[in-house]
Amino acid sequence: MRNKFTGLTIGLLFLSLFVVLVSCATDKTPLQLQNSIPENELAYYSDSFDLLREDVWEKAGHVFKAEQLASIKIADMTIEKGRLRIKTKTGGFSKGGLVSKFALRGDFDVQVDFQIDFVAGHLDMDQVLGFGIVEKTDAGTPVRLTSISLSKKGNNKSGMISGYLAQGKYNRGFWQSIDNFNGSVRFTRTGDQVSTFYRKKGQSRWKKMCALPSGQLDISIGFVLQNFTNDRTSITATRSIKAYVDNFAINAAQEIIESEI
Repeated sequence: MRNKFTGLTIGLLFLSLFVVLVSCATDKTPLQLQNSIPENELAYYSDSFDLLREDVWEKAGHVFKAEQLASIKIADMTIEKGRLRIKTKTGGFSKGGLVSKFALRGDFDVQVDFQIDFVAGHLDMDQVLGFGIVEKTDAGTPVRLTSISLSKKGNNKSGMISGYLAQGKYNRGFWQSIDNFNGSVRFTRTGDQVSTFYRKKGQSRWKKMCALPSGQLDISIGFVLQNFTNDRTSITATRSIKAYVDNFAINAAQEIIESEI
């Protein structure tokens, strides 16, 4: 086994909901890397979620405020018809997610299927489903987070969001209003740039959200569902929110760093 790569701070996935709209492009092919590792090694770390794989993922979560910690409830995570179902609990702050036990080094191309139907009505809670990558130093210190989120803050309009956090500042990259979402989201990194993409179920072409700066540090991968954003200090949460995760795939990668455990 190679160097252990510890879990990322999942809670950082969800920051500002006010980002600027950027123009979209289309792309239908995986990132082509001249020196990607063999497909059979990539396939091992890809996951169809027919079961919860403890060799690939570990449960992870993070809260932002003492008020959230006081009533945090871990969301239920189960396999349902070949997909991972995450369902929050009522009556308090609730979240659930997974983080990779492996890290990617160099350029890469990763994607996952997401489905969420936002709960309608006047609700004292938020709804956030996110996919994120975190660059870390060798000492495990996070230096940059890039995320794609499907979010509804309180009773505001729901939207798809992409951006990154570095040096304590969230940098806005993309926002587009959506009602619900059933499709795929994707990150590619080449050199000093990470691009974010999405496509709805049944579509063959990817739509590009934005291109964001990146370093070349190793990254961990995670996704999470939660009923609060980082600034919320009170919550009623009379309704659960539910989302599905499926078909995580590493399309290309220059190196995978395995956990020692």
